Amino acid sequence: FASFQQRRRVMNNWPRVKELFTEALALDVQDRSSFLSSTCADDEGLRMEVLALLAAHESLGNFIQQAAFVDVGLVTGDEADPSGKIVGQQIGSYQVIRELGRGGMGTVYLAARADESFHKQVALKVIKRGMDSDAIVKRFVIERQILANLDHPNIARLIDGGTTTNGLPYFVLEYVEGINIKRYCNERKLNTTERLNLFRRVCEAVTFAHQNLIVHRDLKPSNIIVTEDGTPKLLDFGIAKLLSGSSPAEGTMTAGRVLTPEYASPEELRGLPVNTKSDVYSLGVLLYELLIGRRPFIFETRSPEDAARLITSTQPLKPSVALTRIDATREAGAAKDHSPAPATITRTRDATIDKLRRRLAGDLDNILLKALRKEPERRYASVQEFSEDIRRHLKGLPVLARPDTFSYRASKFVTRHKAGVAAALIVVLTLLSATVITSWQARVARRERAKAERRFRDVRNLTNSFLFDFHDSIADLSGATKAREMVVKKAQEYLDSLAQEAGDDRELLWELSTAYLKLGDVQGRPGFSRTGNTGSALQSYEKSLETRRRLVALQPDNTEYQLGLAITLSRFGPLFQVLGKPNSAVDCMREATAITDKLLPGSHDLTTYQTATRNPAFLGDALAEIGNYDEALAMYQKCLSLAEQNRAPFPDAAVKHRFAVCRERLGFIFAIKGDWQKSLDNHMALVTLEQELSALEPANIEYARAMATGFDHVGDAYRGLKNYPKALENGRRGLAMYEDFLKQDPQNARGKKDVGDCSHHVAETLLASGDYHGALAILQRTVGIRRELVALDATNVEYPDDLAESLMLTGESFAAGGNFAKANENFQEARTIREPIVAAHRQRIDYRRGLARLYTDMGATFVVLKNAAEAEQWYRKALDLWIELQEQHALRAIEIDKPKEVAENLSRVHSGNLQKRLP
Repeated sequence: FASFQQRRRVMNNWPRVKELFTEALALDVQDRSSFLSSTCADDEGLRMEVLALLAAHESLGNFIQQAAFVDVGLVTGDEADPSGKIVGQQIGSYQVIRELGRGGMGTVYLAARADESFHKQVALKVIKRGMDSDAIVKRFVIERQILANLDHPNIARLIDGGTTTNGLPYFVLEYVEGINIKRYCNERKLNTTERLNLFRRVCEAVTFAHQNLIVHRDLKPSNIIVTEDGTPKLLDFGIAKLLSGSSPAEGTMTAGRVLTPEYASPEELRGLPVNTKSDVYSLGVLLYELLIGRRPFIFETRSPEDAARLITSTQPLKPSVALTRIDATREAGAAKDHSPAPATITRTRDATIDKLRRRLAGDLDNILLKALRKEPERRYASVQEFSEDIRRHLKGLPVLARPDTFSYRASKFVTRHKAGVAAALIVVLTLLSATVITSWQARVARRERAKAERRFRDVRNLTNSFLFDFHDSIADLSGATKAREMVVKKAQEYLDSLAQEAGDDRELLWELSTAYLKLGDVQGRPGFSRTGNTGSALQSYEKSLETRRRLVALQPDNTEYQLGLAITLSRFGPLFQVLGKPNSAVDCMREATAITDKLLPGSHDLTTYQTATRNPAFLGDALAEIGNYDEALAMYQKCLSLAEQNRAPFPDAAVKHRFAVCRERLGFIFAIKGDWQKSLDNHMALVTLEQELSALEPANIEYARAMATGFDHVGDAYRGLKNYPKALENGRRGLAMYEDFLKQDPQNARGKKDVGDCSHHVAETLLASGDYHGALAILQRTVGIRRELVALDATNVEYPDDLAESLMLTGESFAAGGNFAKANENFQEARTIREPIVAAHRQRIDYRRGLARLYTDMGATFVVLKNAAEAEQWYRKALDLWIELQEQHALRAIEIDKPKEVAENLSRVHSGNLQKRLP
């Protein structure tokens, strides 16, 4: 009884068993088990039945052919089935490795080049007896080259072909490793959208073939392989055409009825001429199967006549309808229904049956039915049009397969513009409600709306308080760089989410401009704590500037917007300097200064005061960079004057810090002019003011840093006065403070630059005092820090120039110690850095000045090395630069005699007196 029950179960499942057996048989042996585990996961009995059938098939071998023909002597074994003799043999230029699979037209083998001209694996298809007529061979020779040029990334290209020694035609094609498209979609659990996108890539390949006058004729899952990276590849392009055996004029007829009935078009099944629309039909069948797991027609047999009779008399069901009937037809035991179980569909598509049905209903139903029209003229005109309709569906646009009714277009418009339509609908409903509902209901609506608006404002206020007020409270804390970056990025995310809805909402635009400004500060504001991303800082500042210019245009008389514009403009002054664009910095700072000069009179706002005194200082910095020292001094004096004029109305700390900033700038310009005593006086005043501020606010990192800057500059002034002990004492004190700040916030690029600058100044003092050993020791760390900064931020031009300056000082220190070879090595590296910088940024006076000094040092080194030609070359380059700077009145006081000094040394070298060195 148990045996009877088992046989009965096998017979009931036979259509499904046969389908799975056929599909598994087409796979490599090692792939069959995983394929059945995937497709029969919900039916272990079904899997075991298929496995048993496969095992029986392998054990039987090819006895049917041999028993009927070989044993009676009608044909030899080789003629009946030559494949067994082909493996291991050479066919043309290819060595056959193993069999890949068999089909109705022949056997496919894996082969490799055998002539060692290059290594390439290919798929070699040997056509079986009956397909090797003279006409086919002749036709193949004519068209082989044409098909070999069918080059498309989604087509497995025909490479070569010929005939075997037994006279059998063979084709050599690109070998594609992967699995068929149906199995790929199921194993990867692709959803409907992903399947449609993959299918469109197949359509691109078929369209390309059609454009080259080739019809595929046999589009089915086994002829479309998808690689591991998701690239579909079409196989057997042009094979059917080559095997037609007809004249070129008749090339679209289906010779020998070589086709796959399940995927063949009606005209192909009837033996009528086929064209590109036949491929449209086959693609429709393929997509139908990919979407719901079954084909549109269930054939009783695979006979083309039966298939033609069925599709002629029967209309295919809509995919969404067929999907809902799968379970019923399986239970009813349809003769050839190979549809997967609903559980399998759900598992392989990661969606429920109901969700998939809703996805298919409408556009996709109509698209597929149009592709499957029985009359070719009613199908899509081309595969490209078929694919385009799928694209329109995916984009939410009306598709050609549906009637162009107003209601349909309206539904598509609503789908694409849900937010806008919803908003419009709310407006309409509100207007209708205003005429229908009672006054009591209107008051309730107004109260609810007001409550929602109050809640929205409360959320924004709370968010802004955290993001902006909290940021400002930690901005001056040591080690807060990462925290500031996180806070401001969160602010950007919050405001970016509203940016698309901002329109002319001035409050929202103001918040957005402020967020970009603060993000730029954290990313790369020169002279302040930052993460060291100058390029990103420039982009953030540009967004802030664009938004604030827009606000001023919306409300020109709003002083807050004008001040905000001036603040954003002031960020560009220092930023353009480090980007090597001082002229652009001057332009921005002149505009910013003009705005605050108009706002300051009569203003009692601390921010306005701070901005109005800061802008002339930044303008002076930019002017000094282009060599306009007199106007730079005037701007610094204006800064000091504004600080003095506004002493009374504002808090003592703000006034003192502005005074300190002005003193620092004056000390800087007096150093350029060579008045070292005035430079020292102003920097000493800077130290005193910052010490007082730090005593009031010990946690304020900006006050402490300004004090360290003061000690650094005091050391520079003492060096100018040749008081080296005092210079070292103050320089080392400032360096110790900078080192401490960097330990507390090691990610701060500004902190690294401070340490590099101050250690360089200390090394200058050591060398000036005669301690070149000490100078070399400290320069080793300086050069290392400056190399780190160059790697950190490639857009900041100051970083490589600083590195070149330290390399030059290292060379001067080696020269002072008598090691001229090492000196020249450092000079040469500095030159490779500085020359491109000067070529790209000739506006920067200090860059040209540094290069002139470097050339001078190199000339002096080659004098000592007794290389007159090299010495003369570098002296001439140095002299050209010094004269150029002299003509622009851009020489510092200590450089006034440089042109004359270099000219004299050049004269000595040119006259051959190499014993005379530079002073």
